[in-house]
Amino acid sequence: MAAKSSQTAKNVVLALLALWSLVSLVVIVVWATSPDLKSSAQCRSELQEVTEKLEGAKVVYHKNKVALEDKVREALDEQDRQKAQILLLVARLNTTNATLEECRQENVLLNVNISALEESLERQRQTEANLTAQLGLKEGRKKLHHCHERKPSEPPPALF
Repeated sequence: MAAKSSQTAKNVVLALLALWSLVSLVVIVVWATSPDLKSSAQCRSELQEVTEKLEGAKVVYHKNKVALEDKVREALDEQDRQKAQILLLVARLNTTNATLEECRQENVLLNVNISALEESLERQRQTEANLTAQLGLKEGRKKLHHCHERKPSEPPPALF
């Protein structure tokens, strides 16, 4: 049993040596590949530089933000002005449309009146023609009537 325990101790020691050599190898590789460590003064200096750049960027960001907000405000004001102008134009357009509709209705009424006057004029022309024809017939009858009442010694009157 002593041989077995000495074999186990030997295996444990070999395992520890193998583990120690792996850890040493990892430490050597990491140390060899890592960049040079900076001093705390250099780190503070770089931190100060980065902080100043950040502050400068904040100032630029704030200026840009204010400028953009101003542009947005101007655009909204312009949009409101255009909306008001559109409402005014729509109101004018509605007024113009109402006026045009009134004119259209007035034109329809005037056209109806013109048609009625033309029909009345035509009836008056027909009436004038009828009256002229009747007058001519009456005059012709009078002449004929005169002819029948004439004295035998008088010549008959001319019909035309």
